[in-house]
Amino acid sequence: MTAGAADPCVAEILGDPAFARLKGLVIETTGMAFYRDKDEDLARILSARMGCLGLSTCFEYLVQLQNPATPGAEMDELVAELTIGETYFFRHKEQFDALREVILPDVIERNTPFKRLRIWSAGCATGPEPYSIAIMLEREFGRLIEGWNVTILGTDINQKFLNRARDGRYDEWAFRVMPETLRTQCFEPVGRQWQIRPQFKRFVRFQYHNLIANPFPSIIDNIAGFDVIICRNVIIYFSKETVEALVPCFRETLTEGGWLIMGHSEPNQDLFRDFRTVNTPGAVLYRRDDGHSRRNAAARPSPPPPPPMLPASSVLPKLAKLTGTAVPPPPPPLLPPRPSSLGSAKPKPRAKIKAQPLFSPQPDSPPVADGMEEMRRLADSGQWEAATAACDKAITATPLNPVAHFYRAMLFEQAGDLEECEKSLRRAIYLDRRFVLPHYHLGLFLSRRDDPVGARRSFRNVLTLLECAADDQLVVQGDSITAGKMREAVAMHLKLVGEA
Repeated sequence: MTAGAADPCVAEILGDPAFARLKGLVIETTGMAFYRDKDEDLARILSARMGCLGLSTCFEYLVQLQNPATPGAEMDELVAELTIGETYFFRHKEQFDALREVILPDVIERNTPFKRLRIWSAGCATGPEPYSIAIMLEREFGRLIEGWNVTILGTDINQKFLNRARDGRYDEWAFRVMPETLRTQCFEPVGRQWQIRPQFKRFVRFQYHNLIANPFPSIIDNIAGFDVIICRNVIIYFSKETVEALVPCFRETLTEGGWLIMGHSEPNQDLFRDFRTVNTPGAVLYRRDDGHSRRNAAARPSPPPPPPMLPASSVLPKLAKLTGTAVPPPPPPLLPPRPSSLGSAKPKPRAKIKAQPLFSPQPDSPPVADGMEEMRRLADSGQWEAATAACDKAITATPLNPVAHFYRAMLFEQAGDLEECEKSLRRAIYLDRRFVLPHYHLGLFLSRRDDPVGARRSFRNVLTLLECAADDQLVVQGDSITAGKMREAVAMHLKLVGEA
């Protein structure tokens, strides 16, 4: 008998009739198929969390995880126990060598006309990876990128890790491969820990992002148009089907010629066949090359066509006659989410429209301007200048359209024009005060500008607009985000700006 099974609390959880349902919720929410065949490990973590809350059954814990009064709070606590945050600065030297010698010189040269550089550290844990990149950029490429709009974005699903990353304070163990001289130049001692110096934080931002639940690319989520994506030792937790859906999303989130760095242990090179593989000493890199992808696709045999589908109008009456049931009524109209590579690989049920949504653009507002879908496609792939031209054309055609002004704000942010970004967000709100997304993004903008009072006001406006919305109701223009998920995000950001 294993040690886990010998623990009576673990054994009790394993025998609980609701354990399978609880396990399914955890895997569905986090994507961590790693726990699919590790019941005892999962039960041990669940036992510890349930003990902290004074709960004795899996059903009670399920209720707590889905408590509408504290949306997402306990799931955040559980995720903090499920994820592994052990990392350190300049981990995997060979990959950082490739970043220094191959990737950064290439993207800096290509982006010199635009003076823009975007790097995403997906699954950043407590932040050593994005800060390592920032240190390398400042120290070794600082002269070349002087005056550039540089973003190094770190994302994770563990809120505790993200809070520690924002703080930028680390123990000795995080520096085990960093030379002492480099540490003293980039960090200052604070008690027994080391605090990263402000000059190495200026490019780095952190935000919550769930690779499974949040579609990408998405300019709405600031997950679009990256020159470099680093996702190391993350997808090893996911199922094969999930990974197969994620890899194309990474590709679409890169600019043409952009680079993807995966962990040494990532399986199945065939997953990356639509990338051009570049081998360097001790590292394998993947580059988005649309010409290579087209040639690859042409060389692959075409799949057989699917069998023709009979229309539902002819199938349902026959099915009803066979089963003795009534023909179901046609479904109500839906608010379609934006399609995404991940969503199309594994479609999820879409929410039904409730009455008149209070958080969509007003019924008498102009329709979404022509060309907005094309603008989104261009922006999500990092074609910023073309996306800006498309958006400006839409605003010229419909100057009072709040949606067009909102998207223009997102493009101003990418260009580093923060003054115009704020003006466009406020203009979108002025044109339609019930349009949720500008309020939410104004809150994010003001929190980054160290204006907690203004940020709290904007986030509370979001909660007011969502007050009567059902949890499964889709936020218009929100990339499939529901009212419930938006409330969870706002609650998290309110904590970060100092509101309990």
